[in-house]
Formats: sequence, structure tokens, C-alpha cells
Amino acid sequence: MDPTVNELPGRRERKARATRSRILRAAEALFVRDGYVSTTMAAVADEADVAVQTVYAVFGTKRAILTELLAIRTVGDEESTPLTQRAQWQAMEDERDPRSQLVLFAGIATSIGERMADLYVVMSGAAGSDAEIAAMYDSQQELRHRDQRRLARALARAGALRPGLSEGRATDIVWAIANPRTYHSLVRSRGWPRAEYQRWLGELLIGALLADPAS
Repeated sequence: MDPTVNELPGRRERKARATRSRILRAAEALFVRDGYVSTTMAAVADEADVAVQTVYAVFGTKRAILTELLAIRTVGDEESTPLTQRAQWQAMEDERDPRSQLVLFAGIATSIGERMADLYVVMSGAAGSDAEIAAMYDSQQELRHRDQRRLARALARAGALRPGLSEGRATDIVWAIANPRTYHSLVRSRGWPRAEYQRWLGELLIGALLADPAS
């Protein structure tokens, strides 16, 4: 038997993954440059240098492309492991010092902002004219709130929150401050260096959430 026969499925799979990634990169570039509404499937195909039928066969809809892009940019790769099961998040949750824990969280939030801030702005803009994108945006916000509640709960259980601050209010503060739009505003729009943003975010969260160690 020709030994290359057994290699064909593997080659086909690699080619399919490469095509999928190329379409995603092309769509992301167009979404950011031209906006979600203005970007067509034909334009994505042209940018990715594939047939438009291929784009439809792989994703089906433009909305499905955006959905996958958001999932990938949240965690940083195309694996299905959720953010809260990733090593960086687990290291943050395992940290026992609350200040260090928030510094680690600021690093995670900054990395997510770097990967998805532009797409986040695209999605929030498209939500005004597309009910399904609006629902997707709301769902993404709720997922972010749910993940951040884990951090607030850990701080509350450790007795680290400042007096009078509930777990729920702490979650809301993290949700409002540590989000990709804040990253976009300060880093993309105002030109802050990423390291400065990360340091600022960590210090802000520490000041907003934690009890004064001297009190």
C-alpha cells in the first residue's frame, strides 16, 4: 500500500484548519477596517483568497465568523478550553495574596484586551443595527461578568474586600473597569503603552476592591 494514503486525512485536516484560520484572519481585518455591517462574505473570500462557496461551507454565516473570532480572541488560540480552565487563570486563582491575585488578573485582562479590543468595538457598533449581534454582545458581557465573579468570590471568601463591599458589587466593579473597551480607549485611542495600562489596571483594582492592610 502506498504509505502516502494514510497521510492524506492528516494533510486534508491541516489544509482545512489553515483555510479556516485564513478566513478568520481575513474577516477580522475587514471587520476592523470596514465594519461588520459593510463586510460581505464575498469580500471575506476575496481577502482570504478562497472561493466564496468555501467561506459559506466552512462557516455558513458572517455571524458565525464573528462568534468564532470572539471565542478565539478571548482565550488566545483555537482550542476549546474555556478561559477559566487555562493555566494563567488557574495560577491567578491559586494565588493566596489578594494584591498579587489582582496583579495577575490585570495581566489576563490586558492580554484579552490586546487580542480582542478592536473586535469588541466592532461588535458593540454592530449591535445597534443587528438584533442577533446585540444578543451576542449581551451574552458576551454576561459571560465576562460570570468569569469575573469567580475572582470577586475568592476575594470575598478570603476576607480581602474592603469593608461594606459585597461580592456582587466587587464583581460589577471588575466588570466595568477590566473590559476590552477600556483597553481600546486607553491603549488604542490614547496611545498608552501596554505595560503602563496593565500596571494602572492592577493598581486601580487593588484600590477599588481591597481593604487597607493597615486598617
